[in-house]
Amino acid sequence: MFKNITKLVTKHPMKVIFIGIAVFLGLLVGVTQVELNTGNDTLIQTDTIEYIDNYEYQEEFGSDPIIVLYKGDGLDNLFTVENMEYMDELESELSYYDEIFTINSPVSLVKEFAGMQADQYEEALLELSTGLEEVSVNLQSMSELLASNGDSGDIETTLTALTEAIDGMILGQENLGIGVSELITSYATFSTNLFAVSDSITAVINDLNSDPLLSDEVDALTTANNIIIDMATQMNGISTNSAGLPVIADNTVIGLENIILGLTGMIEDQTLMATQITMFADNLSAIAVNLNVMSTNLGMVYNNFNVLEPSMPTEQSTLDLMIYDELGEVRSMFSSFIIDDEYMMFLVILEGEVSDETKGDIIDTILVSIEDQGLTDSTLVSGKPVLDMSIKDAMMESMQMMMALSAGIMIAVLLIVFRVKWSLLPLGIILIAVIATIGIMGWLNIGLTLVSMAVFPVLIGLGIDYAIQFQSRYTEELAGGIGNE
Repeated sequence: MFKNITKLVTKHPMKVIFIGIAVFLGLLVGVTQVELNTGNDTLIQTDTIEYIDNYEYQEEFGSDPIIVLYKGDGLDNLFTVENMEYMDELESELSYYDEIFTINSPVSLVKEFAGMQADQYEEALLELSTGLEEVSVNLQSMSELLASNGDSGDIETTLTALTEAIDGMILGQENLGIGVSELITSYATFSTNLFAVSDSITAVINDLNSDPLLSDEVDALTTANNIIIDMATQMNGISTNSAGLPVIADNTVIGLENIILGLTGMIEDQTLMATQITMFADNLSAIAVNLNVMSTNLGMVYNNFNVLEPSMPTEQSTLDLMIYDELGEVRSMFSSFIIDDEYMMFLVILEGEVSDETKGDIIDTILVSIEDQGLTDSTLVSGKPVLDMSIKDAMMESMQMMMALSAGIMIAVLLIVFRVKWSLLPLGIILIAVIATIGIMGWLNIGLTLVSMAVFPVLIGLGIDYAIQFQSRYTEELAGGIGNE
């Protein structure tokens, strides 16, 4: 087999060289595709129950978090508007990564709190719109009712008819007063006349008393005279007792006139009241229209505009109302992010099985954001992903340093000890071997791990030995072989 390969090489040396160069270039391309892996699949088989259970857990709850610790001098300097703004900015930058399962931080709770308030405000806005519409309808109905009751025409007609009737009563009372006065005067005059008649009869009786034969006539006249005197006395008493009747009539007239004045005032008040009621009804109608317009506008705002977008508080007093309870203690939902009086957590939980490259991008985004915010000295970024990336970087640096030191040592040793032509040729051979190995891993999608990296020191050590031995043996053959010495 080796003889056939030798014949092929000696027969077609240029083709073999070009094919070798092409293969080497292909392996160089494979080197650029190799990745350093630090995931769980590099430490345990993916078909084991433990790996499958862990994978399902990460799919459901996310993987190990990246922890950002914010430092402050006491709780008062942790939950500040400035820190919330820093966290909000960082959260906005991380929102572009689909590989992030969730972000847990105080700012997330503040946004949720603000969202709940916004929902409550939206419900209140809808209720206010509906309530204003109902009030508008009720006010419009009240306006129409007042407008219908504000017509004083029937009342004015009734009061006017009553006034006219009372005017007739006043006229009757005035006539009654006049008649009573005349009647009293007539009674007094009649009484005086009767007393005059009685005096005349008394004079006749005195003249007849001198004649005894006229005693019967005297008795008759005396009886008649007594009747006249009684009648005159009664007439005089009636006149005297009836003297107050005209005053009563006059008082009645005055009372009726006062009633007319009152009725006239009532008519005026009723007219004024009707005007005021009409004006009030018009005002209620205008208010109802304005409330209806306001209700319509609020409904349009609720349906078409997102004016209640939750936002971060810009005032410390507003933020404190969310963070602290009535007793001034940190609410339980926020206390879970407090490490102690100096540190507060910001958690970035990744999806399961996120690539190392994406983890590195997310970590770099966090570090750059913190540096731009000027918080490098007051924050700490940690967590297993960060540790894995640090291990990866340290491994790459160590590997590069190892390769550089190994190359340097091997160059020195080859130049000093291996005194032949092309003494550095074994180093080139081992370099080709290392590149070929890494290139094949890249094409086969085999990542570098903590385990696979241990192969390279062995590869370099054994490779350089075999290369030196091969070159030495080849040099001896060119020199005629050991047996010809």
